Amino acid sequence: MIEQQKNRSSKRIFRLILLMLILFLGLLILLLTLQLTESALNVWHLLDQLSPKLLVFYGVGLFLFTLGLLILIWRLLKPGKSAKQEVPAQRQIPMPEDREAFETALAKADEKGVDVSQAQQELFELDHRSKSADRYVAFFGPVSAGKSALIRAITGAEEIQTDPRAGTTKAVEHYPCEIQGERLIFTDAPGILDSNEARVQIAREEARRAHLVIYVCEAELTRDQHQELVELQAFERPLIVALNKRDRYTDKDLAAIMQRLASQLPGVDKMVSVQAGGQEEVIRIDAQGNEKRALRERPPQVDSLLAEILKRTGRQRDSLEQQRDQSLLHLGAEKLHTATLEYRQQQGRKLVKEYTHKAMLGAMAAVSPGTDILIQGYLGMKMVGALCELHEIRARDVDLEQLVEQAGQHVGKRMTLLLALAGNVLKAFPGLGTVTGGATHAVAYGLIFQSLGESVIGTLEQGESLEKSVVLDKFEETMSGNLEARAKHFARLTLEQLIVKD
Repeated sequence: MIEQQKNRSSKRIFRLILLMLILFLGLLILLLTLQLTESALNVWHLLDQLSPKLLVFYGVGLFLFTLGLLILIWRLLKPGKSAKQEVPAQRQIPMPEDREAFETALAKADEKGVDVSQAQQELFELDHRSKSADRYVAFFGPVSAGKSALIRAITGAEEIQTDPRAGTTKAVEHYPCEIQGERLIFTDAPGILDSNEARVQIAREEARRAHLVIYVCEAELTRDQHQELVELQAFERPLIVALNKRDRYTDKDLAAIMQRLASQLPGVDKMVSVQAGGQEEVIRIDAQGNEKRALRERPPQVDSLLAEILKRTGRQRDSLEQQRDQSLLHLGAEKLHTATLEYRQQQGRKLVKEYTHKAMLGAMAAVSPGTDILIQGYLGMKMVGALCELHEIRARDVDLEQLVEQAGQHVGKRMTLLLALAGNVLKAFPGLGTVTGGATHAVAYGLIFQSLGESVIGTLEQGESLEKSVVLDKFEETMSGNLEARAKHFARLTLEQLIVKD
């Protein structure tokens, strides 16, 4: 009973205090309202006595003040880009201005140890094609669109293999012929939607080496076909779209299809409709009225396509040569860029492995606590500097020092955990005995240096500068991934080193 009375008394006091607060706030709001009302009436009375010019001036000033206040509030409250959202500028593929610049780039890359054979091959191909008067015409398009059948219809080459099954062409084939005094080489390449990506790449490269590209399709374009045509237009090569199997459509439907294709591809030079020939099934009725099914040859209709080919190879001879030469140089530059990236990846992994090994040896060789920290800081700067030099990105010593220092701060928060993990992993190896502090530090620094090296490589590969914030974000992410398996790897290396030392 006494407890209940105390609770009731406490509730009454609380309600009384709450009521007094409400009354006080109500009176305060009422006073503020009356004060603001009086001020507003006074201002209105003063404005009523002003001249029209002063009243306009006052209104404009009040409007500008309000507008400036709103702009200030918006700028303070609008979301800004955080450091983690900043991404280094993407590294562009260096395109040579002329052959001399490309040869210089090849020589420099070869001197460093880059495999330049693929890029050099494009230079050999350029020399080979430049010496001949042949005009290369590449037939490009999806599998089973009728590319091989069209070439056979134009050239009369019977050795071209055609098959109703998709993907008959497995490699690039060249078919030379002479038409109306023009020496032409027709290129039959694998279909762009082939399941083999290597064949698709071969077809794209052959299109870039040709003087003229014929894109063969059947009616409406799929999304993939449209994307391929957009990429072909970027090659700056004359492009003709050939709509094959025209016999499937009426003249009205054919006109509607051609119109839709033209609206989808405004940059295409020319569109023609063709029929590659082949066989068609017919029904014959004999004298007795019996029906028999038979196959007959379908006459090809390729005159419009052939006329366009001859017109462009004849009238645009010089410009076609220049475009082809420039395209081959660019293709070679892209292959050189790819080879350079592969070289940097290989050398980068070697550098990280080398400095990680040195850091582990330094940890085991430390004669007193703290000396290993000095060793790691020096090695860390050397490793990051070597990776920057490999990627041809200049980084000041102060930047490297700050980066390694900030990475060390990240590590300091979890060093105890890393050492504990290293100790547990080392104890799992039979016959090791007592785990020394140097061994546990060696495993920990192996994890740290590998993570830092991979983070720096990842940042340098995606941009043209060494962004510290990006490196640290990648470092934090890498340090958290698959720690136990990686720790076992470095524990084995540490154990091997201890055995060699003993």
